[in-house]
Amino acid sequence: MFIRTDMNTTAHQRLERLTVLLQQQGEVQVSVVAGEWGISEMTVRRDLQRLAEQGVAARVHGGAVAAGGLRFASRLDRHGKEKRRAVSKLIESLPDAGCIYLDGSTTIYHLIDALARRPGLQVATNNSDTFHRLAQVAGIRPLLIGGELNTATDNLVGPLSHRAVEGLSFIAAYTSAYALDPEAGGCEPEAADAEIKSLVARRSRRVYVAINHHKLGRYAAASWQWRPETTVLATDLDPADPRLNPYRSLIAEII
Repeated sequence: MFIRTDMNTTAHQRLERLTVLLQQQGEVQVSVVAGEWGISEMTVRRDLQRLAEQGVAARVHGGAVAAGGLRFASRLDRHGKEKRRAVSKLIESLPDAGCIYLDGSTTIYHLIDALARRPGLQVATNNSDTFHRLAQVAGIRPLLIGGELNTATDNLVGPLSHRAVEGLSFIAAYTSAYALDPEAGGCEPEAADAEIKSLVARRSRRVYVAINHHKLGRYAAASWQWRPETTVLATDLDPADPRLNPYRSLIAEII
């Protein structure tokens, strides 16, 4: 009986620790947690499934993300300094008029304040958090691209969103990526998010991808495509940093 109680307590403690990690980081990876905690990946998957059933987490390939609005808020300031530095390199590229696209990432969210100085813009997004923040910026015209809610990422995706994007043309698209792989390019845990980003890239004259260096060399289940000759990568690193060398063939410019 004592052993059983101790085992139950240990499982409860794991769930609490995973919940804290999700709140702090917004996401966890099965392999990382298993390695750091010295437990099996099967145990981690089972714990994450329990948190998903409780509404605390949403399962994605290789791990889980925090559920609902908590996920966005908790990710917003994670690596915040690096995100803001990467995004600061994009401000000069913002057009004064026309239609641009902002994805639903917490990285690109940091770009919104700069739009106040460009009141002639129409700004499209498929993320409700980003849309509501855009609605607070005087002068610009926010456009929410509809679709089916992806509860793992809070983005609107699927056939309806595809049709909406196909009816638009963007002077520029500003995006981030869950991971950046030297061979696969930009990667997302959810295929639906990768699909909409690929479509947006095809409908854009220029694509700007802003990431912090922690995402370099990572991989996720679904990759999305851009045209190398029209794509710019902005990171928090110096453009000459050798850590960026594996990615130079993927894009036209690194800033």
